[in-house]
Parts: sequence; structure tokens; C-alpha cells
Amino acid sequence: MPLKPNSTSGALTRKRLEDWVTAFEKVAEVAETDAAQTLSASELLESKLFTCTPTAARNFTTATAAQIVAALTDEATGTSFEFTIVNLAASTHAITVVGGTNVTIVGAAAVSAATSGTFVGVVQSDSTVKVYRK
Repeated sequence: MPLKPNSTSGALTRKRLEDWVTAFEKVAEVAETDAAQTLSASELLESKLFTCTPTAARNFTTATAAQIVAALTDEATGTSFEFTIVNLAASTHAITVVGGTNVTIVGAAAVSAATSGTFVGVVQSDSTVKVYRK
């Protein structure tokens, strides 16, 4: 995740670096209900960890590229973010990550039962995001 200076002098301050590290390292579990979900931009960027015990195949749709880009404060093309989906189902029912408008999923989108999948989103432009399976 690139960090751009945001002051008029162009300098990165110690406080700005501390804020960035804190945000980068913070993870908060979001226990999703057993239903199709739309993951908001703030959830993707701030929570970063989603759990669910599906009783049927479920889709988790990302926020749109425009929503993700808007949620990134003074970041640029090439900015990345990471999130993980943990499928707590014992033996069946995958969770499939689906891209919102102008979000492309690259690699295996399905997270099988009793596994997890980590994804890296990369801002391609002001209006497109690619999400890669790690």
C-alpha cells in the first residue's frame, strides 16, 4: 500500500506514518450471516477478516471499484489491500467472491468448506480494481 505525502510541503510526518502502520496492522473479524453478502469498501479496507458458516453456496460481492477508490484517502493507482474469508462450514458449501462493478476477480474465487482464502485487491485506475487470490 503506497503512502503519499499529503501536506503542502510534501513531507511525510511521523504521525502520518504511525497512523498508516496502525491502519495496516489492524484486523477486525466480521462474522457474516448465512446469506449472500455485499462487503462494503470500509469492511474490505478496515476489517479485513470475514467468517461465515454457510448452509448453502453463498456469494460475497465486493464493493464497487468506485466505492473502494473513494474510501482510500489520498492513495494512488497501485494501492493494495488484503482481506481473508474463512469458510467455517464442515464439509460442503463454498463461499464465492464476486466482483462488484468494475472489480475483476483473478484466480480461484471459491473458498471451499473448512478452508480460507486470502485476496489482494490492487487499484488499477480511478475506476477499476483487480482482486487476486493469494
